[in-house]
Amino acid sequence: MHLKGLVDYAQPLVAAGTVLSLAFVISVGIGAYTSYQIKVESNTIEVTGSAKESVVSDFGRWTINLTTATSVDNQQVGFDRLENASKHILAYLAGQGFANVETPAPVVDSSYIYPEKSAPILTGYTVSRQIIVSSADIDKLSVLAGSVAPLSGFGYNVTTNSVELTYQKLPEERVVLLSGAIKDAQARAEAIAKETGRSVGALKSATGGVVQVLPKGGVDISDSGMYDTSNKNKDVMVTVRASFILK
Repeated sequence: MHLKGLVDYAQPLVAAGTVLSLAFVISVGIGAYTSYQIKVESNTIEVTGSAKESVVSDFGRWTINLTTATSVDNQQVGFDRLENASKHILAYLAGQGFANVETPAPVVDSSYIYPEKSAPILTGYTVSRQIIVSSADIDKLSVLAGSVAPLSGFGYNVTTNSVELTYQKLPEERVVLLSGAIKDAQARAEAIAKETGRSVGALKSATGGVVQVLPKGGVDISDSGMYDTSNKNKDVMVTVRASFILK
């Protein structure tokens, strides 16, 4: 029996994808889903099986964006301004119980004006940096992300991204779902073989597809995989293309 790709954790889970202990709820509903391919040859039958499971996000990632503008001759003022802003925000986050924080290095972009019929003129710089907060307490993190007022200060702008909600036990769940998808494929094969007066024998080969992480009840999938990071409640689906010997 050849099980190609079934427990390869390095296989991409998708595009792209992001713990205080937060109880998570898993409602398992492994069963038949849409079959994508049925192929019968003289001695084998190839079908696609699938399995789906409902999970609750258990990890969140929130990005805070800081920017400030400076003139041509005071770029360092921008760095200093955002350094002070970062210290203020990190102290606030620590006071709220968030210690898992990343602070990538600042980035500088040049600002120009473009006069007609002449070369661009440098007018100053925009200095920006991010503060990235990660936590398993996704409910508290989502509340924190609801207001930028405590993060604000003089001389800089604050914007934030939506909290990215992910499921940390996805690799383990993928293995469980792959097993369920093979069982689903076998049941499909047996139903087809029965109509021809034959029976299904051993599994000849199986190839696992990409993982689809969808909003709860979602149906839009992608050949390259999906990973919803917006919704707390998700459905995880895996497909398998399996070939069985016909008897």
